[in-house]
Amino acid sequence: MRAFDAARSVGWGILAASLFAVGGAESADGKALCLACVEVRLERPVVVRGPSQDEPDAPVSIMKLPDGSFRAFAANARTMAIDGPTPFALGGPSQVVLEPGPPGSASECGRWLTTLMPGRAGLYGLIHNERRCSAQRGETDKSMSIAVSVDRGLTWNILGSIIASDEGYVPNRPIGEGDCTAVDGHDGYWYAYCQRLRDWKTIVARAPADDPAPGKWLKWSGGGWDEPGVGGAAAALNGSPGTSSAYWTTADAILLLATTSSLQLSISRDKLRFDAVSEPIILYDANDWRRPAPTELYAYPSMVGEQGFNDVAGRFFLTYTYIPPGQDFTQRYLVVQEARIGLARSPRHPQVRTALTRWKNADGATWATVGPPISSGRSYVYDASLGYLMTAPAAQAPSVELDECFSAQSGVGFLAPAGDCAGEASARRRAAGYAFRSEQPGGAAIYSCKSPDGRRFASNRSDCEKAGASEGLLGFALP
Repeated sequence: MRAFDAARSVGWGILAASLFAVGGAESADGKALCLACVEVRLERPVVVRGPSQDEPDAPVSIMKLPDGSFRAFAANARTMAIDGPTPFALGGPSQVVLEPGPPGSASECGRWLTTLMPGRAGLYGLIHNERRCSAQRGETDKSMSIAVSVDRGLTWNILGSIIASDEGYVPNRPIGEGDCTAVDGHDGYWYAYCQRLRDWKTIVARAPADDPAPGKWLKWSGGGWDEPGVGGAAAALNGSPGTSSAYWTTADAILLLATTSSLQLSISRDKLRFDAVSEPIILYDANDWRRPAPTELYAYPSMVGEQGFNDVAGRFFLTYTYIPPGQDFTQRYLVVQEARIGLARSPRHPQVRTALTRWKNADGATWATVGPPISSGRSYVYDASLGYLMTAPAAQAPSVELDECFSAQSGVGFLAPAGDCAGEASARRRAAGYAFRSEQPGGAAIYSCKSPDGRRFASNRSDCEKAGASEGLLGFALP
């Protein structure tokens, strides 16, 4: 999938004061969701698998097995089943459960399982297909099919095609409709959110939850659910809400994640009109698929419920494929973060907070980061929590923007005011986020420290834990 997503790059926050309106994400009955009341918290990232070129090339789906363990499905042309005791421990052996189809078929280039859905006939899977794929010519043809399994996903019966484009073959560019994930709308229908390649817009199709077979899927035409899933003309949804879907039980709403410029969350109660939470869920510099690149890459996010599948309540798991700065697609990692989402009674300031964590390697070097602590030739273990940073500037009090500085030679990673990494003889790794300039209730100070041997590190204590001397206060983290 990724070779053709690169073509697009070529051709979940604090709202600004003017946006703190109680509204948005309106349902069919006119009941609006308070977007400014949405709160998201991300805990530290856990690197589950990698590096490998075989790590996920599609959103990961996870189900909970009867014995309490979990089974994940990770796809990269072939779809693999991987079992583990928790979603954070999927390091065991993988088993191929879906292979590419025969030459000339709609899935001749691969079958990517993108969503698991429990149904009356067993376990259903949405399958992303590709044919006529040529990276040299920039061509592929994407479509979706549906499959069913009666042995918890170890074998699949392909039922047939459910979503395909109304566009014919076009040379030298990708065509079709695919990259869909599906969600139970809890209104009698399953909804599949897909990417249309001719304009990179999000479209949606639905089918009865009690009978999601081929021929039952209808696309939203702009005026109704009246276009056939295969060959019908769909209307584009507003904005760029993405295609990684989940159902938020607390708010009776659909969540979509997009990876366009930082990881962004959009919400809809009517399944069609999506409004974006203005603060990113994960803040990053760029979405550059031309690898290697100086920036990191976050791709194929998914939201997984505590019991698996993609109905989420307060606590859930965010998964994604991650590629570090300077690396190519042979260096993919599967990362999982515990997350929480809530709906407050009044607007929140801030809305999104992400864990700032200090990690330590065998040499004693530390790395303060909100991202995955990945550096070639080194392994890091959890050392300390430093609080939470914001992913956007504070609206109610002055804030300071922080960068993450990292030295590949020493393995040391530390924080500095934005733009100051070069002056500290290290390279800027990424944007860390935002801290308050003044102390906040329950918050923690973040100090820049230097050890006797010259290593820089971050600490919540002004005495730098008696491991060095303070060089100044960087800001205040959230609790």
